[in-house]
Amino acid sequence: FNIGDSIGEAEAANGVVRSFHHDKVWSTGYAAGDEVNSFNERFASACPTVFEENSATRDGLFNQAITGSDMNDFADQAREVVDAAGQTIAQAAGMITVYLGNNNACADTIADMTSAAEFEAGYRAGLDILAAAPETKNARIHISAIPSLYWLWESLHNDAQCLLVWKVIPCHNLLDTPVNDCGAGNSSLDPDTIHADDGPNCIRRKQFQAMIRDVYNPILRDVLQEYVDDQRLANGYFSNVFGFRFHADDINHGDCFHPSITGQALLADREWADSPWAEGFQCRESKQMRALPWLFLLQGR
Repeated sequence: FNIGDSIGEAEAANGVVRSFHHDKVWSTGYAAGDEVNSFNERFASACPTVFEENSATRDGLFNQAITGSDMNDFADQAREVVDAAGQTIAQAAGMITVYLGNNNACADTIADMTSAAEFEAGYRAGLDILAAAPETKNARIHISAIPSLYWLWESLHNDAQCLLVWKVIPCHNLLDTPVNDCGAGNSSLDPDTIHADDGPNCIRRKQFQAMIRDVYNPILRDVLQEYVDDQRLANGYFSNVFGFRFHADDINHGDCFHPSITGQALLADREWADSPWAEGFQCRESKQMRALPWLFLLQGR
């Protein structure tokens, strides 16, 4: 199951603004033969007899992501997953990917970014619903970090078309006044350090980076660990994709903001590398396991 925002709907992946491509999503995508080797496709290929696969006809069940969502929407999507999980063969979820927070980071100004307290409250509300429901409490909960969105600006700030599009993209704290006024010595390539000769726009973008790095992602990691440690969500784990760096080809050139098909493919690879199955797994063939989608049928490291 997938919980997320516009990236979870692969919005504009093919470069067409406001188009949605659920078949290309890094987690629950189902387009055979494309370059996105999603979690769904990896499991289905390796374990065809024990995996309840997503498809065009079943996507409304497995992908609950909604464009525009932020962490305050986690609880609502979690409820939808609980309900949907009850409609599967096993009447339980085996794996749930959660990729939220990009819209909390993107705001008009740094001051308008979601506060740590509000971000954490929304996060806990979603986790609480998953932990309380028998349909989801034993699932593998894959919590994704927010990637370093800074590299979106760095990759495309010299693209004339993107500069026009960015005027209407609601992420002004990153993209407003996109001129590179960072200091000497390629300071723009060092987003984690504010240099003495960095200009105000450069400083703003690096403050944006710091909020994701130092506030949001530690909340995603540390709060989840509480639920793992006390067994409320014993099978949860954190995927630290903050170091994932977007390059120009990884971003679609329609809205110059969302991952392209190539970007979704790279995200799938990077998220998979942080999963329990990255080092290989074996399918467990049994009558019990045949009825369980995405749950315990795969023995990871």
